[in-house]
Amino acid sequence: MKSAATNAITIEEKIKAKALRLGFSLCGITTPEPPSHFGIYEHWLEQSNHADMDYLASSRHVEFRKDPNMLMPGIKSILSLAWSYPIRPVNSLHETRSGWIAGYADGKDYHSWLPKKLKALTIFIEQEVEQSIVAGTYSDSAPILEREIASRAGLGWIGKNSCVISPEIGSTFLLGKIFLDYPLTTDSPFLKDLCGTCKKCIEACPTGCILPNRTIDSRRCLSYQTIENRGSIPQELRKLTGNWLFGCDICQMVCPWNQKASSRISSTRLFNYSINEVFYLLSLSLEEYKTRFGGSAISRTKWKGLMRNILVFLGNSGVEDAKNQIQQFLNWNSDQDLLDTAIWAFHQIENANK
Repeated sequence: MKSAATNAITIEEKIKAKALRLGFSLCGITTPEPPSHFGIYEHWLEQSNHADMDYLASSRHVEFRKDPNMLMPGIKSILSLAWSYPIRPVNSLHETRSGWIAGYADGKDYHSWLPKKLKALTIFIEQEVEQSIVAGTYSDSAPILEREIASRAGLGWIGKNSCVISPEIGSTFLLGKIFLDYPLTTDSPFLKDLCGTCKKCIEACPTGCILPNRTIDSRRCLSYQTIENRGSIPQELRKLTGNWLFGCDICQMVCPWNQKASSRISSTRLFNYSINEVFYLLSLSLEEYKTRFGGSAISRTKWKGLMRNILVFLGNSGVEDAKNQIQQFLNWNSDQDLLDTAIWAFHQIENANK
């Protein structure tokens, strides 16, 4: 007969159960030791693959990524958590008359609500261990090599498209971290590479931004170009941007592991803007833009970035009616980058309809 002690639920099990109740899909535990893949990050910076995101090469960002203890001294364990989001079905890549939004941008900006979920889990841990805990909660908000930590905590492996892929839920999830000065039993790292010989993500990427060492050349990545880039999208990449108004999910949409997680593949219109809706968005003033998109992930690209992306989309659409909308935009806008993009889009439509 087993003793009561043998049947006791461990603190680690309680934490993971609470994480699931809070809405997280995965939760793993690892150590705060320095990441073994830091050299890959250094090489990535040396090759200027971070594009114009100069902050990533700052001494603070480099040192903190090199050793989590630099970010929060005294940590004894790290929780790595995954929050799932839906994506467009892969067969929607054939659509040509709607503007697309990346799956993670659905709804409110996760930077505003995901930290609250992490904080709630931290409070739960304190209550369970009945002592005050020093904790740091991070959701894409601190210089951490999140994917290596997630893999080390057993969540999955780093795939060829540079995303962490879980055999249970695929790769469409946000990562959160909780640094604790409380010791927890760690999980086994995920050591298998289940990408195998598959190259679907590499072959589907329209700009060829996926590198052989499972990192991304941001300069060619559509997510960088449509979100982080504050200037013009290079002309050689504009046609390749296709229908994307914000971000890009192509490498995840084609991944077989995400096809298996089909319950989270969405066919809703949340990710689509019709041509007429895009026409309306192009007319938004700065204040109207703030009212409509304030608090959403789309605010990340700023008013200018969204206008630029819309113009590129309209140029790629070839829709004749878009010429009138672009002409109206040209009549009231004075930003040189946007004027150049608008003129490019206008000529693209003219050439497509000759």
